[in-house]
Amino acid sequence: MSKVLTLAKREFSALFFSLIGYVVIAVYVGWLGAIFAALVFVPGKVGDTRFLFSFSHWILFIVIPLMTMASFADEYASGRIEMLRTSPITEAHIVFGKYLGAMAFFVLLSVASLFFVAVLMIFGRPNYGTVAASCLGVFLVGMLSVAIGIFFSSITKHQIVAALLGIFVLFLLTIGFYLVGQFFQAGLIPATNGFMRGLRDVVHYLSFGTHLDDFAKGVVETKHLVFFGSGTFLFLLLTYLVLESRKWR
Repeated sequence: MSKVLTLAKREFSALFFSLIGYVVIAVYVGWLGAIFAALVFVPGKVGDTRFLFSFSHWILFIVIPLMTMASFADEYASGRIEMLRTSPITEAHIVFGKYLGAMAFFVLLSVASLFFVAVLMIFGRPNYGTVAASCLGVFLVGMLSVAIGIFFSSITKHQIVAALLGIFVLFLLTIGFYLVGQFFQAGLIPATNGFMRGLRDVVHYLSFGTHLDDFAKGVVETKHLVFFGSGTFLFLLLTYLVLESRKWR
């Protein structure tokens, strides 16, 4: 476990003391501030944290791939990956250590949202159950998104390629599938046969928004925990398999 924590600390430090880390923080906090000012902290209206948490994850499809793009790509490009492989640690240690380090930075990033909640606590009475459930939902989105970002970083030595692939996939899960689901619901895409109905159900299930809606209402259901947990495990497993396959090249 100490080996994993050492790797996690190294990954966290690399993000915390890098320019990209501060760019990520600035973009995320700026996005939250814009949502808070436009939709939540509006004079004459009841402050509702649901808007803050419902839209806070929309920017993650950009900031998390930027945050994770160097996780493995930089190791490949610099040749440090060979040093890690010859040290007394396994590929599983490497994957889990880097994931924990990136998640620690994401948690630091997420703390920013508590500032806006604190403002509402001063000037209003937010529903703490809803706030707690919403925070859990955003954390789960980040948990899966970081795993996806690290996976794409593991398949290339080019950081920009890793970032673009991560942005594309997370855009689909965050916004793309949500919009397609709205088109199905509005009848703009007709579900007139079994295939289209099956496609509609798959798109609906894969959309982050489908799972976050309940969290924003203060409802925590097992099916949502299973979705994010199993997705995270899948992409971490894929990352491990990529590292294993590279040993034989």
